[in-house]
Amino acid sequence: MLRFTLVIALSIAMLLLCGSPARIQAFTGDTPIVIKDGGSLVLGLDGLDAGSNWTYSRDEIRHRNAGGVLTGLQIKEAGVDRCGGDARCGVDPAKPWKIRVAYGAGWLTISSVSVEKGVHLTHRNLPFDTWKKTGNPDQREFGHGDGQRISGVKVNGGANLCAGKGCEITVYYRPK
Repeated sequence: MLRFTLVIALSIAMLLLCGSPARIQAFTGDTPIVIKDGGSLVLGLDGLDAGSNWTYSRDEIRHRNAGGVLTGLQIKEAGVDRCGGDARCGVDPAKPWKIRVAYGAGWLTISSVSVEKGVHLTHRNLPFDTWKKTGNPDQREFGHGDGQRISGVKVNGGANLCAGKGCEITVYYRPK
């Protein structure tokens, strides 16, 4: 007769429910949402393999978990930390927050859903159904080879934190 410890039994149950260790990891840790320049506008949703937590349409991407929380924010330009070491970069996760990323004639917005009730991505002139897959299954890119760059990043309508010299925005989001 085989005997399993509680830890082994729970691990097997999680694998059967979620399908793979990558999915378990996506449920238990931070999900970085990365937007960066790279010959195009690149959007990376690490943890995207936990697909039941995300909804997609032409107009928006939304995380449905009602207990999500922003745990950190990092904005870099040409490798320089534009947040001055502030892990939240002026964002209070207990209040509604919004990060606006300008790109060409459009913009991409990452915002909270009713404070800590999820995360919501919307756009103007960058429809999500036109974003192409990259070699990384958790990434999509927009405008490859169009010569555009991220021209600005504003947090909660504040000062512009990027001037178009290779910006990268990382939002660390954790489902509770």
